[in-house]
Amino acid sequence: MDKSDFEAQLRRDGYLDIKTKCLDPGTALANHSHKFDTRLLVLDGEIIITYGEQQRTYRASEILEIERDVEHCEHYGAGRFEFIVGLRH
Repeated sequence: MDKSDFEAQLRRDGYLDIKTKCLDPGTALANHSHKFDTRLLVLDGEIIITYGEQQRTYRASEILEIERDVEHCEHYGAGRFEFIVGLRH
């Protein structure tokens, strides 16, 4: 899926706060949750999401969704992590 198709899908599904972001390699965020639904498209690099005992790695062209109030940890791979993210409040 390309950027414009993904952004159109976000808007259609009510994710109106849309940004393209880039994060430093090796960054980790301890267990936390958000007060909004999150959907992102990985453009470059990788993110590892841990939900309780489960862990999954997302790479370029994969879509990650995290529902509001779901506790999770985030860890970004060794390279630059770039993504488009939409938030639904």
